[in-house]
Amino acid sequence: MSRTLGRRGFLTGVSLGAAATGFALAGCSSPSSGGPGGGTNAEAVPPPTRIPYTGVKADLPEGDGGIPAGYFAYPKEPVKRDGFPLSLSAPVTTLLQSDQVIAQRGQNSWWQAIEKQSGVTVEINTVTSTDYQAKFQTTIAGGQIPDLCQVINVPGMPGMLEKYFADLSDHLSGDKIKDYPVLASIPTLAWQVPMQNGRIWGIPQPRPHGGQIASYRSDLFESFGISEPPDLSDGQDFLDLCRQLTDPKRSKFAMGAHPADWMLQSMLEMMGGPNNWSEEGGAFAHEYESPIMKDALSETGKMYQEGLIHPDGVANPSQNWPWWMGGTTSIYLQDFSQWMRYGRLYPQWRINVLTLPQWSGGGAAQKHLGNPAYGAWCGIKADSEDRVKELLTFVDYVASPFGTAEYLTVNFGAEGTDHTLRETDPILTESASINSPQGLHYCGSQQYGSLYMPGDPDRVKAMHAYATKILKDGVLNAALGLYSEESVTKGAAATARMKDAQTEIIVGRKPVSGWDDAVKQWKSETGDAQRKELEEGFQKRGPR
Repeated sequence: MSRTLGRRGFLTGVSLGAAATGFALAGCSSPSSGGPGGGTNAEAVPPPTRIPYTGVKADLPEGDGGIPAGYFAYPKEPVKRDGFPLSLSAPVTTLLQSDQVIAQRGQNSWWQAIEKQSGVTVEINTVTSTDYQAKFQTTIAGGQIPDLCQVINVPGMPGMLEKYFADLSDHLSGDKIKDYPVLASIPTLAWQVPMQNGRIWGIPQPRPHGGQIASYRSDLFESFGISEPPDLSDGQDFLDLCRQLTDPKRSKFAMGAHPADWMLQSMLEMMGGPNNWSEEGGAFAHEYESPIMKDALSETGKMYQEGLIHPDGVANPSQNWPWWMGGTTSIYLQDFSQWMRYGRLYPQWRINVLTLPQWSGGGAAQKHLGNPAYGAWCGIKADSEDRVKELLTFVDYVASPFGTAEYLTVNFGAEGTDHTLRETDPILTESASINSPQGLHYCGSQQYGSLYMPGDPDRVKAMHAYATKILKDGVLNAALGLYSEESVTKGAAATARMKDAQTEIIVGRKPVSGWDDAVKQWKSETGDAQRKELEEGFQKRGPR
């Protein structure tokens, strides 16, 4: 994942109790949101009808279970979409996340190219991920909502949505989305993230929901004599590989990062534990309560205490990225979508991924799936129906699919300054990073919606093969699309305390048996209350 992301694909600046559990938001429509039927009893609507984009033939087709299409090269003559440039009644204002400050419009060729092609003047106002929650809450408190705003979980979400954001159900549900043909190409599963209590509250940025992956740099593996992707048959194979990649005398370790945030989750996956919340017959259970958690804590602790994980991973987890970039660590646990991001930025690394095995053997571990879209989705300010439609047309532009001229501009910027062409493939320049309006990409961009690595079809084949192997039978977090006020309010502090308890066990300061007391406290303080709210929400919504 990127340097500012937490373990389940959410920014760490987002309310941690909600973010870490993958909760999305509940709400109801507002009389000023561009559609009738407001209030907490608003009628549920069907999700948008999926109409895949067929303008460019994929080299590797989509598959069931969310397997994305793959492309080996960009079309020589990109498809130009009809209807652009647009003519809107006013500039588009935004409040978005970004992990860096970008060049201002006057010096930013990427920003200028988007405005020229779309015909829209857009004020790209971004805040670093660590500061976004505070900025979002201040903005809401002041009532000055921008046209497009990334929505995160904060206390009192239902009322906040109802007051300030447009309920998009009457614009996008079912076949109504045909008015926005590119938004219609977003996979149906991605709409679960902004679609709450049966109503559509925003636009998702779709991503392959491959969850956490164990990515590695092939160039570093080769320095240890490993030239082929390792075939791991069980947990012992995984440990043996980590030992092969570890040499403390040369400051070499298999992986970095905080083990409670990352390695523990992979261990749960290999041991067959639940993916955060599980559901059976309408009853919810959390991974904390699973007996497998204690086994996962024990084995993760053995790895850390043996020195397979960087010894500073607990005290200084922010160095995880520099360690991997500098070659100190070889394995990097991250979100599936970042395989493509870092692969584009650092093609010389030839990033690949380990298929994690079942701990006791018997094939690949059942994948804990992540969110099918980025957790902080794009909300549209409650306004007149005409203005909401205008903003939807602009978001439809941002979401332009692979193979179009518009996708090329939105995701690769201006030719010559932000990217150059190698045959037909856009290759980002060194200056691209300071121009990239990455915050805008959260407004529906499909940069991760398909598999494409400029000039590297072998990497596309590897991504597609991995996705085909793990997505069909993966396990989703049962809480996806459900809201718990208890989680947003008390959950953050409780989650922090549980992480502390996990850390104490992993580093060897407390025995594994101490976990039982931590779980008992969590259940009494907030866990049982969260469970009750989730079960009630599940009963109202029904299974998906």
